[in-house]
Amino acid sequence: MPARASYSVLGTLLCRTALRHWRFEPRTTLLLLAILSLGVAVFVSIRLANRAAVASFTRFTDTLTGQSDWIVRAPAGPLDASVLREIRDALGATPVNIVPVVEATATPPARADDTARFGRPGYTLLCVDLIAVANLATQLDAGTGYFGQQSPASTSASATSRAAPVSPNDTSTDPDAAFWTAFASGPQIWLSPRHPTPHPTSLELVLDEQIRTLPVAGLIPTAPDAPAVPPNLLIIDLPQLQQLTGKVGRIDRIEFVLEAGPRLAERRAALRTTTLVALGAAGARWSVTSPGAERETAATMTRAFRLNLTILSLIALLVGLYLIFQALDGAVVRRRTEIAILRSLGVEERTIRRMWLLESAMLGLLGGGLGVLLGWLGAQAAVQAVGRTVNALYFTTTVQAAHLATPEIILGLALGLISSLIAGWWPALVASRTPPAQILQRGAPPTPGARVLRSTSLALAFIAAGIICALLPPWRFEGGGRFPVAGYAAAFLWIFGGGIASAWLLPRVAAALRPAGRTHASARIALSHLRLPSGRHRLAVAALHCAVGMTAGMAILVASFDSTVRTWVAQTLQADLYLSSSGAQSATSLNRLSPAAADAIAAHPAVAASSRLVAYPVRINDLDTLLSGTDLAALGDRSQIPWVDRPRTDAVFDPARNATLALVSEAFTERFGLARDAEVTVPTPTGPRRVRIAGVFADYGNERGSILLERAHVREWFADDHVTNLSLWLRDGADADTVRADLLATYPGLSVFTNAALRDEVLRIFRQTFAITYALEIIGVLVAVIGLALTLTSVLLDRRDELTTLRALGFSRRELARSTAIEGATVAGAAVGGGTILSLALGWLLIHVINQQSFGWTLTFALPWAQLAALGAVVILTGAAVSWWVGRWAADLPADREE
Repeated sequence: MPARASYSVLGTLLCRTALRHWRFEPRTTLLLLAILSLGVAVFVSIRLANRAAVASFTRFTDTLTGQSDWIVRAPAGPLDASVLREIRDALGATPVNIVPVVEATATPPARADDTARFGRPGYTLLCVDLIAVANLATQLDAGTGYFGQQSPASTSASATSRAAPVSPNDTSTDPDAAFWTAFASGPQIWLSPRHPTPHPTSLELVLDEQIRTLPVAGLIPTAPDAPAVPPNLLIIDLPQLQQLTGKVGRIDRIEFVLEAGPRLAERRAALRTTTLVALGAAGARWSVTSPGAERETAATMTRAFRLNLTILSLIALLVGLYLIFQALDGAVVRRRTEIAILRSLGVEERTIRRMWLLESAMLGLLGGGLGVLLGWLGAQAAVQAVGRTVNALYFTTTVQAAHLATPEIILGLALGLISSLIAGWWPALVASRTPPAQILQRGAPPTPGARVLRSTSLALAFIAAGIICALLPPWRFEGGGRFPVAGYAAAFLWIFGGGIASAWLLPRVAAALRPAGRTHASARIALSHLRLPSGRHRLAVAALHCAVGMTAGMAILVASFDSTVRTWVAQTLQADLYLSSSGAQSATSLNRLSPAAADAIAAHPAVAASSRLVAYPVRINDLDTLLSGTDLAALGDRSQIPWVDRPRTDAVFDPARNATLALVSEAFTERFGLARDAEVTVPTPTGPRRVRIAGVFADYGNERGSILLERAHVREWFADDHVTNLSLWLRDGADADTVRADLLATYPGLSVFTNAALRDEVLRIFRQTFAITYALEIIGVLVAVIGLALTLTSVLLDRRDELTTLRALGFSRRELARSTAIEGATVAGAAVGGGTILSLALGWLLIHVINQQSFGWTLTFALPWAQLAALGAVVILTGAAVSWWVGRWAADLPADREE
């Protein structure tokens, strides 16, 4: 047959068969579209939320200067401001703009009725040399005045006029004069044009432990083609914030912007290698990175977290694949008379196969398109949950909404298309190969399904392959990230192997319930269909088994996390009160307590003892980690340290002997591949220090790992006595709530937690990280239960003659519905039994392989028996209820009705 004629026949068949059935069965078609679109939507929403969280990691100086060429920062602590002159002298006449930067964080003061908790929205204060940035802006065609050109009260001043670099001698009335007026008026801030409060004249901010009121000078302008200014960004002049935060003479980083012109790439390379790297002693004094590298570091830091969510988001789609497969397979059975007629009329096998695949493709494209739309809507909710977790564990993110881009649209459509084609391939093959003589018979018995669905050998092979994968190491990224790709492969192998095994379990369950059929006719009829189950019964069991196993497995993980963290919190949080700056609201908050405030608080009459901790982000072996200093003697005396590997001696707790000793977290040993007694070189502003790991402790608050040293030594190395947080033990008889209120009255910029409140807050944050996983698991179970209804609908349509005969024999609608309910409950029961076994395996895998390889945390295995029993009961009862409704509907189905 010519190609054109073949496609004409294919189009005619598609319109006369597939589309006709879509029109006659709109509810079934819409249900299939809903299942597929839901799976695609979950995946797209998580992807959009992940991308939005990482994209919100904005290098704030990009909004002012455009992208810098190079960034210099110390391996630990700040840079001394004296290096600016050193670098400028080394550059000579080289046309390079040098932008020193100090970053700080701040939050609005907590209201008196606010519940003490972390995660309140805050600001990033970018402190730059405003004169240098204004001059640079003129070179970049940003216009005159720059910072003086806009104000909250008037934003209509010209932003396009050109002028020479600003000068302090300029006393004209143009916008430059407004800049110099603001510059000379003391500490003032510039707001983002997207600031949620329109035109404020001042802002109250918590800086360290102080609340300061800073006047608003204007709105932040942007360089050409620069990113939009984040709503939480504030600009302040560099010397002014150095005074406010006690960072006089110190800067966090230096950015370099080369002037445009010929041989720019050559000049950029020369600036890095000839000047910056050479002066930095090849990384000993400072490191030289590009803006792109810093963004990649942020992406790498969260990669394991984002990949974990992406894998979980595929659960609903995986369950949906089972259902689409069985729906299309059921459609083959229902349309077998049509297929027989077409075959008898000479329609070739390949044409029928193409027709089914084309129908699958249409279903996939429609479901994918609807899934993209639903995914975008769902992402607006998911992005908030992802953003909270990223804030708590990684870095400050300003994510507010997720935006749909062309790649996500293409990916969603492709995912729906590929999923449907995979699910439709086998039904298409069955449809094209079934002999007409066989399928012209009415009432042909249901087939037992493909041999692979009944192969116990294949199930055992999948399970064995999963065990091998579970023993393999993780995939390691550059930057220290780990992703347990083999662990997830093991999970999927066990899901598929367990699905086949659960289908094998179904006739055994039916046989075990045979005594019930001796006294109840409805049960006898239901169980008779399950002793030799059809392929669709097996697929329904496999889909429910997947959903139940993953849901229960995650429940085991969450319960184990909860139990482990409760024990950890009880061991480590022994003080009565815990204090930090109210501005410290995320993993990268920079607010600390001044030495004077820490001394005054420790001297409070109700305080018997105190312990101070300071933490600095550092890079060791090109990997980010946390260097902390605390009073190790007090830690050893007053806390029950959760040891993973206990020190051999108590020397690490003696300040006279612990200058070269350190304790490290379990995540640190996993991330850096080090163990007890290994040596590690720690960078400090006064040079590298070599210390030996004396012991390893459990820590569930920082997956990058942490290294803990005596605070006296850290204070000497960093020449800094600020405190990150302060723990207080009260005298006998002192009331913690009373002391807390007294401290807040004196220092309203503090966050003060009682022991009980901090424990509750830590547990809240950990539970918050699982908020998305709960939603993903519920969706998976929901899709699977809908699939059970779809399966029984298809099965009962095949039994129209049987149903008519039973009605003629006197069976009532209620008895037929009861029979179907027993059938559905038995299918659900087999799935729950297999899924529970799977959940135990997945729980072990998630705890001891995937979690350990992703985050470096060891958890104690905990079984939430009540929760697992409730899940099983809900699935079985829901399956029975849905099946009863389907049976009630099918009881009135005429034998000659076309479906």
